[in-house]
Amino acid sequence: MNNQPTNGGYLFVFFTGTEDSPEAEQLYFALSKDGLHWTDINHDQPVLTSTIGEKGVRDPFIIRKQNGTGFAIMATELSIYHRGGWHNTDATTTGSQDLIFWDSRDLIDWSDPRAVQMVDQHTGCVWAPEAVYDPDTEKYFVFWSSPNKETHEMEIWSAYTEDFIHFEDAKTYAKYPGHELIDMTMVQDGDQFVRASRDGTIPIEKSASLAGPWEKVTALQDLGLGIHGDTVEGPEIVWLADAHKWCVYVDQFDNGRGYLPILTGDLTSANPDDWEVAPDYDFGTLKKRHGSIMALTLAEYTALQARY
Repeated sequence: MNNQPTNGGYLFVFFTGTEDSPEAEQLYFALSKDGLHWTDINHDQPVLTSTIGEKGVRDPFIIRKQNGTGFAIMATELSIYHRGGWHNTDATTTGSQDLIFWDSRDLIDWSDPRAVQMVDQHTGCVWAPEAVYDPDTEKYFVFWSSPNKETHEMEIWSAYTEDFIHFEDAKTYAKYPGHELIDMTMVQDGDQFVRASRDGTIPIEKSASLAGPWEKVTALQDLGLGIHGDTVEGPEIVWLADAHKWCVYVDQFDNGRGYLPILTGDLTSANPDDWEVAPDYDFGTLKKRHGSIMALTLAEYTALQARY
């Protein structure tokens, strides 16, 4: 499974997204023992700050590298604050072609931020990157949202890498003609991969291989969870070891209520009885926008708690 090991606790990497200060588009950390009740750390201040390019980052994703070699964080390079607000820019046509990366051996000491150009200068933006390890190629499969050059609709692009420094050529990975496709997330569950994205709904799909074919299982909007229409974004999928359940987290951007955690024992079930909104949860003090959650060892959790 992705985001292992299991039950030492969980790390949430996020941005606050209020867009009223430079700090709102930097990276914050929160900790949880169960994945449902969160405590913001570092005195509610950013842990990582980008000082390069647009000097702002959004939509961070953290991944545990293979064979105990450390961790990588990747993020969208975009500062709506420095651009003067959403009304002042078309960020999908004038956005950065770079992603911002940080590396760490221990989650405590991080490299300086570095920019990697993922697409050519004629592609309008690179948004919401994520990655999953592909055992078939023994490489990391990095994917994100960029606009189609002809239709200008957002679709999912991808590129393989072995080190998050050098990337193979980027190519279109998934698209739904007539629909914007953004915010894809993916986990390995046993012998299959499961992914969720945003296309006006939050579709759940499964495949035996990253290369597909992919089969749609259901959409969150079809499961009687109280989610109606295009009101949530940024899905994340994490295995909660103590609960023996998967949790699909979605950002309720439409009503501004923050994250909603949805529990299931089977990500590939279309039966509404197999899904429920967590009955009790608390995402802490800071507003949390489109972030990612990674399981920790007990030693990692303790070290982060002590450091911050």
